[in-house]
Amino acid sequence: DLGVASGNGKGQIFVKGKVIKTVPEAQIVETLIEEALRLAELMSESGESGESGEGIAVGGPTVSVG
Repeated sequence: DLGVASGNGKGQIFVKGKVIKTVPEAQIVETLIEEALRLAELMSESGESGESGEGIAVGGPTVSVG
């Protein structure tokens, strides 16, 4: 679970509903991609894949812009 809220020239990066970083607006996309890759690595190490058991697909991150 990864997200961002932005305003006033900065963005807050959320993981599992908690703010983990506040970054300048120019670094939001780069930071989101870094965090997505970090989370994917953690999921890979823990063996998470396929379905979580709750009907939620678990796997590598998908990044969409636009």
